[in-house]
Amino acid sequence: MIESKVVDSVPTLNENDCQIWWARISDLQSWHYNLLNDVEKEKANSYHHSADRERFIIGCVISRLVLGKVLSMSPVQVPIDRMCPVCKLQHGRPQLPEGMPQLSISHSGDWVVVAFTKSAPVGIDVEQMNPNVDVSKMAEGVLTDIEIAQVMELPNEQKIEGFLTYWTRKEAVLKATGEGLLIPPVHITVSAPNDPPKLLNFNDRQELVEHTVMEDVSPCLDYMASVAIFSAEVTEITQLDAVSLLNLKSV
Repeated sequence: MIESKVVDSVPTLNENDCQIWWARISDLQSWHYNLLNDVEKEKANSYHHSADRERFIIGCVISRLVLGKVLSMSPVQVPIDRMCPVCKLQHGRPQLPEGMPQLSISHSGDWVVVAFTKSAPVGIDVEQMNPNVDVSKMAEGVLTDIEIAQVMELPNEQKIEGFLTYWTRKEAVLKATGEGLLIPPVHITVSAPNDPPKLLNFNDRQELVEHTVMEDVSPCLDYMASVAIFSAEVTEITQLDAVSLLNLKSV
């Protein structure tokens, strides 16, 4: 667990920075919906469960509030696009035009997180630990044989945490590519759960291994999270609590 700084303004986003903004679904306020664009509103309205809708809206709002400050524009004017590169529909990962900052959004349980960089591709993933998960079944198609063996060697009470450490590290890397699970997770090898996070192998993309920066960034107990950045120039990873930012209605 890593403590986040509570701030009421957005720090300067430099080339060597990665800002990670955390929020809880309880931070949602009614006026936040008004910051969404038409595509985001349609997506928010499509959710059947309120918690899913709240997580989605908070991810959108953090993105717009932070980027609005970084780009010196109104949050509603931030040109976030969600076009899927495969089908061209508006359900892909959020992205800005070339030359603008990069971002990645993830949410699970009570938590929503958004990571930002000045220009380097970034991916972040957070997962709530579920004690009822069948680790051996979940590991199929996700972990390599060596990784599965390492998880199974852990004490029973550590197996879920070990698997999710692998999973969030891999998912962060996959999200940074912009292709996500179109790339099989077994094509990636990352360091063992008890070791510092590191990309060890990436089939057909070995050039990324040397330049990828990773860090485990879990918000609290019972959650696992990891961030991956495709740039060795990023040396400052800062975690920030978005609660004050989400209360600044004047933005």
